[in-house]
Amino acid sequence: MNFRKMGMMTASAMLVFLAACSSGGGDKAAAPAEQGAAPAAAQASKGPVELRVFWWGNADRAKLYDQIFDLYQKENPNVKIIREWTGFGDYWPKLATQAAGGNLPDVFGLHMLLYGGEYSNKKILEPLQPFVDKGVIKLDGWDKAAVDAGKVGGTLYAIPKGITISALIVNNSLIKSAGADLPPSNMNYDQFKDYLMKLKAKLTKDQYAITDVSYNDHGFESFLRGKGKSLMTEDGKKLGFAKEDLKEFWAYWDELRKAGIAPSPQVTAETSGQPAENSMFAKKKLAIDFQPSNYGKIYSRSLPQEDLGIMRFPSVNNAKFKSGENLQAPAWVISNKSKQKEEAAKLVNWFVNDLAPQKIYNLENGIPGTKTIRDGLMASLDPMDVKAVKHMEEISPDIPPTTIRPEGAPKVFTVYKKQLEQYAFGKLNLDQAVDTFFTEVEKALK
Repeated sequence: MNFRKMGMMTASAMLVFLAACSSGGGDKAAAPAEQGAAPAAAQASKGPVELRVFWWGNADRAKLYDQIFDLYQKENPNVKIIREWTGFGDYWPKLATQAAGGNLPDVFGLHMLLYGGEYSNKKILEPLQPFVDKGVIKLDGWDKAAVDAGKVGGTLYAIPKGITISALIVNNSLIKSAGADLPPSNMNYDQFKDYLMKLKAKLTKDQYAITDVSYNDHGFESFLRGKGKSLMTEDGKKLGFAKEDLKEFWAYWDELRKAGIAPSPQVTAETSGQPAENSMFAKKKLAIDFQPSNYGKIYSRSLPQEDLGIMRFPSVNNAKFKSGENLQAPAWVISNKSKQKEEAAKLVNWFVNDLAPQKIYNLENGIPGTKTIRDGLMASLDPMDVKAVKHMEEISPDIPPTTIRPEGAPKVFTVYKKQLEQYAFGKLNLDQAVDTFFTEVEKALK
């Protein structure tokens, strides 16, 4: 989510909206269940087992889960799955209430980037490496970056249901119809700026080359991670970057705003919070957007999919890493109070590693972390999902390990948004806005 949507959230930690996580894929028909590789669930115990499972989504997503868990129960008649779900906004307060009351489900969904730090600190998650060591959970063939996205402090707590990654969503037909060249791959920040200036010269007055990425928390975090830095230190007590880093990022996007390459802060404020079909990108007022890669498919509901491309974001000049995207992992975790931990682990393993449930799930929460499943699904995937998979496979080998945000991150981003707006609207100059940001964050983290 970008910062413009923060006011809509009901809890301070809900600073980021992950479209693949918060919606339920309402117009997606579930694929028929087919048995894939030998199911790990075949080793289920003989006695009766009840497992409570809790996830976020809407009614359409719940239908997918019902099909998946019905299939599991059919293969394992001794297992009964008690199912609970609610919308993304209501999910986190309810989960927090369950955690405080010692009433967590056996298996529940957790957005690791946003809440992995918070819930691992509460000591309520069961470490999963012992199940991997025993072969109950199998991670052979999984991308290392996807596995690492489920770790906090080096401990494996979560198995991703899918991975989403920030990307450039490109309207190729708009760019070509304007008489401009398509953006080349593997650009750095300076090369990207040069390209955007040339593109803007070809567009109409009311069209913009790119969205204002300075308003997007993932954009700033990716910028820092490319430099080998982080938003915050691992303990969450301090910032992980210097004033010069923030000045560089804000000044870059301010230059693009003033040149009319990115929207003015007024336009950004007026157009924020719109559903995808009413966005500037869908209305062809924006040539390039910065969104999770699954937005390619979302935008294809409004624009011809053959017109859309998915690209990695340019690298920071002289960066330590080629790019700094975080893998955003909605994942399964297991309560350490569960009385059926091994059975819970078997269910999680079957869900992510067996082709049958994955065909039903159909990238509902992002891209599978194992190439075996991706290859098994490829023939039936939406073309934009295929592009998203290729994008992930391109960038995952050369990005830094996923950085799980500490509990204080929402406070940091609240101050970030406020001071960015002061700067963008001309109420403070760059030095004043940056100095105020650091002063206010220091107070907020005490």
